[in-house]
Amino acid sequence: MKICNLENYKLKKIFLIFFVFLMLGFSGCSSLVESSFKKSSIGFNRALQYSTSKQMLLNLVRLRYDESPVFLEVTSISTQYNFEGTLSTSATLKKDSAENSYGIGVGFGYAEKPTFTFAPLQGEKFARRLLSPIPIDHLILLLNSGWRVDRVLRICVQSINGIPNAPTASGPTPKSPPKYKRFLDLAYKLEELRKEGLIKFFYLKQGHKTIPVLKFTNATSLVKEVKKILGLKDAPYYPIVGPEYQKNPWVIRIETRSLIGVLFYLSQAVEVPQEDIKAKRVVQTVDSEGKPFSWDLVLGDLFKVRVSSSFPKDALIAVKYRGHWFYISDTDISTKSTFILLQQLFAMEASKGKGSAPILTLPLGD
Repeated sequence: MKICNLENYKLKKIFLIFFVFLMLGFSGCSSLVESSFKKSSIGFNRALQYSTSKQMLLNLVRLRYDESPVFLEVTSISTQYNFEGTLSTSATLKKDSAENSYGIGVGFGYAEKPTFTFAPLQGEKFARRLLSPIPIDHLILLLNSGWRVDRVLRICVQSINGIPNAPTASGPTPKSPPKYKRFLDLAYKLEELRKEGLIKFFYLKQGHKTIPVLKFTNATSLVKEVKKILGLKDAPYYPIVGPEYQKNPWVIRIETRSLIGVLFYLSQAVEVPQEDIKAKRVVQTVDSEGKPFSWDLVLGDLFKVRVSSSFPKDALIAVKYRGHWFYISDTDISTKSTFILLQQLFAMEASKGKGSAPILTLPLGD
């Protein structure tokens, strides 16, 4: 009788220990799932950012080669967590002996299956947004959000008061050099005025309308020079209008690029391998003397996509295309800033233009 009670006591003790291990196991699995979810969320964020950046870079390279861009939009991100557990106990009891043995087995299995869902951006609405001029309201928003004035104007604007900003670069690479020097000089001067706090972009109510205006806050020599370049007469402020308005010395007429025009413009900064130029796979811009025109004169301090025959070690983003690596250098701060601005602009102009299209679901793991 004493032996039986002793064995019952040992069994109860074993099951108590087993129960504690079981609770600790489930607690550990809960922490594991939570930790894995946090890690996968960060991983998804990084993967999505890298994927969209590579897509944008690839499309710029395609445009340089006069090929159609293709944009995919992530419509959803999902993941499934599967958890399996196995529990076992064992006991060996020897009659008339205290040398009994007991065992506990605990097993856990965990699997994660994340998924991205993509849809191509296409359809009439998206095409219209791609081809329509950037609204002046969006331009003012960018100018007042901390971006350099020269960066925003050079990317988004095709002309100001008739001063051209490489308008022929808003399409496939032109054969002749664009007109850009006066605009470039104007853009730099406007940025100097912004840094000195001498210009402001804001909205003013006129009757039943609210209009964007530019105001010069002081009459310095640089302000007078900029007014002269723009052909403006003295006024408290200058309404910013579209190209459909008649030219006069009391308004600033701006012709903006379309989104596809912005992409084409920046694609001129893509370096091309010499073999592709010799094989006439791309258009080469030449001057009046037949010499190659360097697009660095237009875009060199703004944006640059480099090319390499092997994977570049200093690349922030790189895509392999036509046997070469096209990349943005991690040390090229100006190009990185312009690339961020381009992605923000794309989100503003294109995100609402998604058409109904087949959805492609790609599993990221087994």
